[in-house]
Amino acid sequence: MSSLQLDMPLAQNENVFKKALDDGKFIFLAECSAPVNEMRCQSAVERILPLITTMAEQKDLYGGVALTDFRDASWSALELASALPEELRKRNIAFVSGDGRDAAAAGAQHELALSSGAVNVVPVSGHGYPFSVRECRSRKYCGSLEQLEMLQNREVFPGTVFNPFQYDGCTALASYRALDKKIAAGAQFIIAQSGWDMLHYQALAWYLLRQKQYLPMLAHLTFLTPDKVEKIIAGEIPGVRMSAAFRKLISRELLGSRAQFEAAQYRRLELQVAGCRHMGFSGVIISGVDVPGRAALVASRIRSALQEFKSFEHFLSEYNEHQASAEMGNGFRAYHMFDRVLRRQYPFEAPPDISDPGEAGVTLKERTAYKLKKIFFRKADQMRPGRDRLLKKILAGCRGCQKCTLPQHHFYCIGNCPKRLQSGPCGGVQSDGKCEISGKDCVFVRIMRYERHLSSKSGLESRR
Repeated sequence: MSSLQLDMPLAQNENVFKKALDDGKFIFLAECSAPVNEMRCQSAVERILPLITTMAEQKDLYGGVALTDFRDASWSALELASALPEELRKRNIAFVSGDGRDAAAAGAQHELALSSGAVNVVPVSGHGYPFSVRECRSRKYCGSLEQLEMLQNREVFPGTVFNPFQYDGCTALASYRALDKKIAAGAQFIIAQSGWDMLHYQALAWYLLRQKQYLPMLAHLTFLTPDKVEKIIAGEIPGVRMSAAFRKLISRELLGSRAQFEAAQYRRLELQVAGCRHMGFSGVIISGVDVPGRAALVASRIRSALQEFKSFEHFLSEYNEHQASAEMGNGFRAYHMFDRVLRRQYPFEAPPDISDPGEAGVTLKERTAYKLKKIFFRKADQMRPGRDRLLKKILAGCRGCQKCTLPQHHFYCIGNCPKRLQSGPCGGVQSDGKCEISGKDCVFVRIMRYERHLSSKSGLESRR
């Protein structure tokens, strides 16, 4: 009897989400936004509880919910996760947005996770859309890297979000460098942002294999509806983009009946899920299925897809016939991190080489400015931040950071990031390296571009 009493609290305290990842059980999380107009937290929980219960009851899959954290919601994702019945708190994940929160406010959210047991947290920087640069600078932001560093040595299971869908070489390299920093800061699993080009999901898997980083990966997928297509094309969902060829394919599908359009999207989800499974992903997060009936139907389709596609070769054949020509239609100049991705399952024979992104394209003006900045600011990090402020502002766009890091960033001021991020491009950076807020080149992409100019090696190869 005493042993049974001892086992019961241990079972209650077990992180079932982490155990599912460790055990290799395929995971399906339905993305769920916090209700906007609920004045009581418990009322908001009651609205989403049917979905959470439906997901927890799935057979042959690990079912759960990914609670999103949006600025317009009445309650944060972690407040909702913490108010769930105790037996469900460690089953789901909760995003913690840095948008509108400083370090203290983000820390308060983390403490809520610790005190309640809702410990599967995913820090994100948050969207800058639709703010202007001035509005964005006036807001509080706590970046995902800063949050991960705050969570080190705490009793939580943190993940991180990464956007692998970059078609510019320097943007891709800068993004992967930021991912390296987040892994070093303690991220235990990775969520790949939503997209439709399976080459880049596999590139992420190959990159982690190459780096000997064996972290679980979840692919964020989107169940497309006509209104969601319009939002993506309009740029209202930052970081999610469609190639011109894929838009044409979707437009053709929209010409049919609603039932035909839905059938095409279910089949697309089946192919993506099967492909991700064979590429080494531990599971998927799917948005657009936050109604219990649809979530249950999608779970059934996922089980069917995993049964249907027993091999990578079977998936690849069906995928190529269904939509590959459209999804890969990003132009012959598009950068891909590895060659021969999506032609074979794993690079067993040797670690794959990172593709050379080619010429950095640094202008004469940038080269001249670099030489001047190197003369004047070579030891700027060892001096008080306010020294030579006017000259820094003229030559380096100085934003008056509390600690100057110009020498560490090839004399570009990272304070020019409207969100004041420190790790690298955010998930909303455009595929051509433009900032989602200012429309100018992302400062971290400019840093990578100059690093490419200074070294013939890949920025990733020379970072250590």
